[in-house]
Amino acid sequence: MSERSYWQRMGRKRMSRRGILRASARAGVGAAGLALVGCGDDDDDGQQAAAQVQQQQQAMQQQAEQQAMQQQQQQAMQQQDQQQAAQQAAQQEAQEQTADEQAEQQAAQQQAAVASTKKYGGWIVEQSANVYETYDAQRTVASPVLQVLARVQSKILRFANPDTGDLVGDLAETWELPDSTTVVLNLRDGVSWHSEGPGASHPAAAPGRALTTQDIVWNIDRQRNKLLESGEEAGNFGRSAYWGGVSTIDQADNSVTLNLVEPDATFVQGFANEFNLINQPELVGGTEDQYTEVDASKVIGTGPNILTRWDPGEGIAALRNPDFYGNPDKPYLDGWVWVQTFQDPNAYRIAFEQKQVDSMTDPDPNTILAIHDDLIDETYLTFQGVANTVAIFTPSNKAPWNDLRLTRAIDLAINRRQLIQQLHNGLGKVSGPVSWMQEAWAISQEDLETIPGYRVDKDADIEEARALWNAAGGPELGQIDWVTSELWASRAAWSATPGIIAEMFNQAFDTDQFNGITKPYLEIIPSWINKDFDPFFSWIPNIEIPDARADMIGAFTTGAGSNYWDVSDPYIDETLIAAKQELDYDTAFQMIRDVQDYVMERGQFGRSICYNYIYPWIGYNYNKIEKKTDEEGWNFLAVSLQAMEHYLDLDDPSASDRQAPEPTPL
Repeated sequence: MSERSYWQRMGRKRMSRRGILRASARAGVGAAGLALVGCGDDDDDGQQAAAQVQQQQQAMQQQAEQQAMQQQQQQAMQQQDQQQAAQQAAQQEAQEQTADEQAEQQAAQQQAAVASTKKYGGWIVEQSANVYETYDAQRTVASPVLQVLARVQSKILRFANPDTGDLVGDLAETWELPDSTTVVLNLRDGVSWHSEGPGASHPAAAPGRALTTQDIVWNIDRQRNKLLESGEEAGNFGRSAYWGGVSTIDQADNSVTLNLVEPDATFVQGFANEFNLINQPELVGGTEDQYTEVDASKVIGTGPNILTRWDPGEGIAALRNPDFYGNPDKPYLDGWVWVQTFQDPNAYRIAFEQKQVDSMTDPDPNTILAIHDDLIDETYLTFQGVANTVAIFTPSNKAPWNDLRLTRAIDLAINRRQLIQQLHNGLGKVSGPVSWMQEAWAISQEDLETIPGYRVDKDADIEEARALWNAAGGPELGQIDWVTSELWASRAAWSATPGIIAEMFNQAFDTDQFNGITKPYLEIIPSWINKDFDPFFSWIPNIEIPDARADMIGAFTTGAGSNYWDVSDPYIDETLIAAKQELDYDTAFQMIRDVQDYVMERGQFGRSICYNYIYPWIGYNYNKIEKKTDEEGWNFLAVSLQAMEHYLDLDDPSASDRQAPEPTPL
């Protein structure tokens, strides 16, 4: 029964009973009034007057008694009504609680039913990257490193849903926000560092010991202070700006209290950032001078897998951690195997078709779609956005690019939709300063179509771009080398990219001064940090959390770690900091939108976001990944989630002739 119908029914009951009482009361008052009226026609003697007064007094006394009785009856009725209302409200509340409990039980039963279908055993085989610039998640800007480490190491919190930002506990079992600048982390009991594997055998490691509050504090202090164990300052801590929001840290028993510099509505979500993995202080601190020498002996964690091999360009492997602190029934898999990247896409396809690898992606979506058509009964597809945003960087912090007319001209000349068509067969969406994947904060696709640089009618953009280029002396700059990353250009479907970018600008400005070249990320990334980079096109560091405010602050506020362009604008600083502290979404959204508009009017200050593409992923039916929906994968990095939930159904007919290599043993 609805609350509304319940109170309507109670109202009708009260009106019915009280109507009877009011009718009785009205009758009594009428009789008393008539008794007080004298005729005045006869000359009555004193006895008659006295008798009349006596009769009136008796009538008044009877009236008073009757009214008192009626009042008592009314009060009794009211009490009865109130008791009935309270009883029925309690019954209603109990029914609602029962319904909530039933819903919770039903959800739990559904989850249990899903979990009961998951199977244990086996190992997954996937393609790995060939290049890993470090084994330290806190000093990397490259997601391939995280594809390995997030299966081995834990975070303070992790995403239950990476695209919406829903959180669950990881190393912190629970967390509290007693006020706007305080976060209390209650650490999970029973967590210990890996006791086996190459990392546990390293002389600097402390295998098998319990996780402590000091481990958490060391990881935070290391990044917010940007200091190595030697006392040397290191500028490559990519999350230093985030952890710089912590003013002081308190420890008590099994809890860590972070006192923030200022209110930050985005801070807690940042705990689950896939880059915020927790290192063991002894091992990582003892090998910091070798942080680019990647191998399994320098990695230890508390996560669901133990790393047994990490040989870039050859192979990687991890096995199930038997002492994992989380759900004792997880992970489901015995282990993971990553084989080296296939430089030849045909070799990759053959390996997949022969079930030597369990899944496949390709820069050319048509390849994946064709394979699926050939193996329609054995495979399935998912589509997901790529969090590694594609962008063009111009070094507007130095001459000649510090003339924002040049930067604005470049931003206008980029044919974003044409690049999506040429390089990704149309699978992608243009992104403003905030990626379309952060959809709660992004400028809509419809609005972008009206904004210069993003207009569907490129003729207007090109006309404006050419005028700015000429006015700022662009033709006099001579030859301009435009860098595409070697990793991007190494993919067969994208090998022509350097020439495509050069031709795009040459056509826009009616010139031949642009040349396409390639450089490795090992050279590109340090040049960003040193703010001495060449004009660039390729992936930029991936979006890390669904809340876009932190990304905007990192890119555009004065002195921020990812502000490679030295943007320093009081309006941007004040607006973005206010947005970070704002708890009302609508207000914060308008602030972020205003800054996006302001930035785009200025050529994005050299940080010209282009698009995020979408790629199809194909897997065999036995390969059971955790997905957003039946056809959608996660847009944001979800390795920590996959490490917990991924399983294989080797009883499925599609697994009948699988040829998986075995992982490296402990």
